[in-house]
Amino acid sequence: MSFRSFLQFMHSQRFANLSALSTLRGRVAIVALSSVMTHTALASDIVRVDTDSGSFVLEMYADTAPVTVANFLSYVNSGAYEDTIIHRKVNNFVIQGGGFYYDPTSSDIAAISVGPAIVNEFSRSNTRGTIAMAKLGGDPNSATSQWFVNLGDNSANLDSQNGGFTVFGKVLGTGMTAADAIGALRTVNITGAMSFSDVPYLSLTGTTIADADFVNVSMSALSTSAKFGSGKLSVALNAGAIGQAWVDFTITQSSPDTVITLVPANTLFIDTTLEDMATFDAFSGTLLIPELEINGEVAYTNLRFMLTDAKSYSFTLQSSNEAP
Repeated sequence: MSFRSFLQFMHSQRFANLSALSTLRGRVAIVALSSVMTHTALASDIVRVDTDSGSFVLEMYADTAPVTVANFLSYVNSGAYEDTIIHRKVNNFVIQGGGFYYDPTSSDIAAISVGPAIVNEFSRSNTRGTIAMAKLGGDPNSATSQWFVNLGDNSANLDSQNGGFTVFGKVLGTGMTAADAIGALRTVNITGAMSFSDVPYLSLTGTTIADADFVNVSMSALSTSAKFGSGKLSVALNAGAIGQAWVDFTITQSSPDTVITLVPANTLFIDTTLEDMATFDAFSGTLLIPELEINGEVAYTNLRFMLTDAKSYSFTLQSSNEAP
């Protein structure tokens, strides 16, 4: 069921008889509880990756690759991966990024600043949908910032090569749709200050690097606190039996009531439950947001919204508390 269908269904169910709601409530509660019991992740375990070819969400394997995860998150949180490019794509093999960006001032590809190399922590296989660190040939402990997503099952090759390539996470939900879209792009070989092979591009209008439309990347670590910025409200939402998603709302009315409206195109299902997520009650139409951050600080707590227009996915603020 799509999120749109879900909201329409919930809206219609608000007027169903009490016994039917009670029965359905029990079923949803069981499914939701099962989901929580199966897997609960910390917010720091989840990273959103936005590209020009779509978005996907990563779950980190901090239990088996703690140094690698900490290293990767340091680049994410510092903004080092912002506006980097996917600089390598090999059909049915990998897409690779995290090392370079396009510099318009020099009309060339430049390297990002990197920290010291980290120890290899190979333990999980390089199967389809996993993310691993790239490194120098013949040096297992040379990984810095570059990462790759396995487009196929590369375990037979990469698990035994160069000490094994450290898998430190996986793509969640339907995120491989975006990764596969990048994997399907045409590539170009580039010679500039540095030479690159198999660089994917969205379009190529001429013969120079400046004419290439590269696949740009940005990343952000998920916080269970809702965040408001750039005109949107971003929320990690547990919708019970429907699943868990990273959703965005816009503020469509601020007076006399505050109304927020879902942006369906920005919804990313993450298939994992996080601690202290916002929740949507299927039966009352209530959206509860435990914390709201503005400019990096918690400004409000216990925000309660009511679904007031299922067709436009709009919720009206009922109550909230200012943070102490």
